[in-house]
Amino acid sequence: MRKYASWLLASTLTFAPMFAHAAVPAGDYVIGFVTDSTGPLAAAGQSFTHGAELAAAEITASNYVAPGAKLTLDIKEAAGDAARSIQDMHQFLADRRVIATSCCILSPIVNSVKPVIAEKLALVVYGATAPGLPSPPWVYSVTALPGPKDTETAATVAKALKPKTVAYFVSADNDAFKARMAAAEAAVKQTGATTAAVISVLGTDTDFTAPATQAMGANPDVIMVYTTQSPAVGIIAALRARGYKGAIVGNDVLAPAAMWKKIGAPLVGVPFPLSFSPDVNQSAEAKAFVAAYTKQYGNPPDLYSAQGYQAIWLIGQALHSMDGQPTREGVAAALAKQTGIDHNVYGGQAVKNGQAEVTGLTIVNWTADGTLAAWKAP
Repeated sequence: MRKYASWLLASTLTFAPMFAHAAVPAGDYVIGFVTDSTGPLAAAGQSFTHGAELAAAEITASNYVAPGAKLTLDIKEAAGDAARSIQDMHQFLADRRVIATSCCILSPIVNSVKPVIAEKLALVVYGATAPGLPSPPWVYSVTALPGPKDTETAATVAKALKPKTVAYFVSADNDAFKARMAAAEAAVKQTGATTAAVISVLGTDTDFTAPATQAMGANPDVIMVYTTQSPAVGIIAALRARGYKGAIVGNDVLAPAAMWKKIGAPLVGVPFPLSFSPDVNQSAEAKAFVAAYTKQYGNPPDLYSAQGYQAIWLIGQALHSMDGQPTREGVAAALAKQTGIDHNVYGGQAVKNGQAEVTGLTIVNWTADGTLAAWKAP
């Protein structure tokens, strides 16, 4: 756990609660945190982890849980590997200091670890996007489901651009993205557009020249991309490099600043839905989060940082609501009672049946100066 300077304490005094109940006793409360900060998901994994670290530091510095109550993350690397994630969870189970856990960018890995901690240790998912992952009182998710936002974005853009034909890229090895593409395709068809082509890629692919050529050969008016992070930027870069001038629609994997740094100009004007951006979200909590995160890590947060941040705040809120010494069963029961996350960067975040929700739709795009702005139809 990183050491935070006095500025953090000053910045988090607004979180300090009034202790009207018999709060949990002072002590060190450990959250097991599985990170994917290396491997193919490293860019996103680091963002999730940094957001979680900042939340734990703020909660501790502000005495939010209780006076003298410290929140510590036990961070274990999994590198996006199911076997390592399962091993990490077994280690958390064996460590009786761990009272709750948080993990996972990939939905299949969440489903792999759920049986390990079932009815033993609460899990708050920070990144995986498949619907149906929560299973209260033991499993929760702070990830705003992107599928409905993808569908609404696809329909909104199609109505604005009025394409006759649309081609789609999809991650063939990712069930969540296949479902998101199918829903988007159905919504676009309702606007009158037909499907020109569906091109499948893999998360491990690195050369997208042939897929880009295949898509352009179908002569679509619009191309929509429903893949994980690395393929998404590779596809868009390949399309622009081969001279494709038409509209491209992406998804929220394009939001991190690391994606702009990776390919830059090809992303300009590509619309995608977004739950959080330091350039767009302007609530007091969002501004404070951006300032603290930027000061600590030297760059602004992204949507993944926000999700890691909210995962730990949800656990902290559950602990804050408890009386007496927290047990694993008690933390799970306290999480089940939370109907929203009070301290959030979205301007509101409800929790229903273990699933966090962010209301409203914001469609953004990268601009030529490397910032995000609200998308406007040409």
